[in-house]
Parts: sequence; C-alpha cells; structure tokens
Amino acid sequence: MPATGVVVAAGFAKLAMELHAAASMAETVGRVLEYARRATGCDCAGVVLVQRGWGLRTAGVTDRRVEQADRLQLEYGEGPCVPVGREHRSVLVGDTMVDRRWPRWSPRVAELGLRSVLTVWLVTTRSTLGALNLYRSRPGQFTAADEATARLLARHAAVAIATVREASTLAQAVEARTLIGQAQGLLMERFAIDADQAFAVLRRYSQDNNVKLRIVAGVLVAARRFPTRSPAGAADGSPAIS
Repeated sequence: MPATGVVVAAGFAKLAMELHAAASMAETVGRVLEYARRATGCDCAGVVLVQRGWGLRTAGVTDRRVEQADRLQLEYGEGPCVPVGREHRSVLVGDTMVDRRWPRWSPRVAELGLRSVLTVWLVTTRSTLGALNLYRSRPGQFTAADEATARLLARHAAVAIATVREASTLAQAVEARTLIGQAQGLLMERFAIDADQAFAVLRRYSQDNNVKLRIVAGVLVAARRFPTRSPAGAADGSPAIS
C-alpha cells in the first residue's frame, strides 16, 4: 500500500475508535465534521439527519452558512439533499454560481460564499440516515479523491450514527419501562389491584386522554396524579391518587 494510503487507513482506524467512544449524537456528529474538514480540506461542513416523515434536520455544522444552506433546501424543496434518499450516493456541485439543477437554491448558496459542494449520503443496509455536506469557497475545488474520502467517511459515520440512535432508543425504552413499573406499583398499593389491572388503568387513561403511556407514568410517579391535556394540547392537571 502506498504511503498516503497507509496514512488514510490509519486516520480512519483512529476515527472509528473515536466514533465508537462517542457518548452522544452531538459528539458523534462533531467528530465526523472535524475529520471531514481535515481529510478533504473543505472550508465548512454539516450533517443533516432524516426525521420521521422523511424530513431533514440539521444535526451539526462548522459554520452558520451551512445551517443557512440547509434551511434554504427545506424552504425551497430543492438542493443536493432533496429528495431524501436519492439513488446515487453522492452529489457534486462544481460551482453553485452556474449550476442549474436547483435554480433557487444554488444562487442563494453562492451568495453565502459557498461555491463548491459535495454531498454524500449516510446509509446503512437498512436505511438512509441523512447526509454529509461539504463546502468550499471557490468553485471546482473537490476532486475525485475528495469524493472517495467523503464516501468512506460517510460509511463510518452512518454506522456510528445508527449505533448512537439505537442506543438512545433502547435507553428511552428502558426508562419508560421503569417508570411504567413504578406507576403500576403506586396504583397497586393505592387501589389494591394486581399488576395487570394497574397496567390496564394506565393504558386506558393514555388512550382516553391522548397522552403517551410513558408520560402518564412519569407524571403519576413524580406528582402522584394523572396528566391530561388542555384544549390547546398541553399537559394539565387532574385528580391526584393520594
């Protein structure tokens, strides 16, 4: 392997360990962006993540101009990240000043001083998680080598982001189960009912008042009362159980 290849491989090996050690989504995204700037020499970068309903949200940026470029994609409904999950794995914009694929987005991004754009999708075998966007202030600045590096980085980033997201979902599930168990215990003690009956009470209250089960349990444990919803949809008080 050529010397430069060894350096790149070593860099990605180190990044993989750093991403594995990241404890949160913000930390994971931050490390991806830091490495992207070092590896490609881009002036600024950002990560957008897919939300429910296939919308996009900005998860991290190195420059406020990137956040503005993301917002313009959502506002205009066009840009390298729209539509979400496009078939090809990367999009290269040689010069936003003259690119005609996105007639509203491109000139506005050029006005921000972002002329070269490289977008690579963050995908796993199961889903599209988002995209990594790289920008440079001058046109024609991203090379084939930069694109190859960005794609490799995107693979590492996608795995790390998926892992953090799954861990967060698992932690929330464990927390919810703990709260529900505590709420069941309160109801069992207060009304002399068994666990199944207590869970049925919680579930029925959740359904009748359109409040998530974990919220019902959390309020019950913390405040010894059931939550409800006001006409505006905000949590409101209801009779206490003790």
